[in-house]
Amino acid sequence: MKVITVHRLALQFDAGQITHGNNEQQDREAVDLINLTLQREPFGLGAQLIVHPDEIEIEIESSRFDPAA
Repeated sequence: MKVITVHRLALQFDAGQITHGNNEQQDREAVDLINLTLQREPFGLGAQLIVHPDEIEIEIESSRFDPAA
């Protein structure tokens, strides 16, 4: 299997709509959801994101987009 490593990947998602819990739990849950999508048949890549807990940096930023506007 060929391994491609991407360093400093930024993941943006609507945490309040997709995941639950504190920031670390939401981060892990988002990675799990991405892995399920990457592995889904019949078009899945059979790939997965491997996240080392000691390398996770969580940055929280409020969206400037207002869907009600």
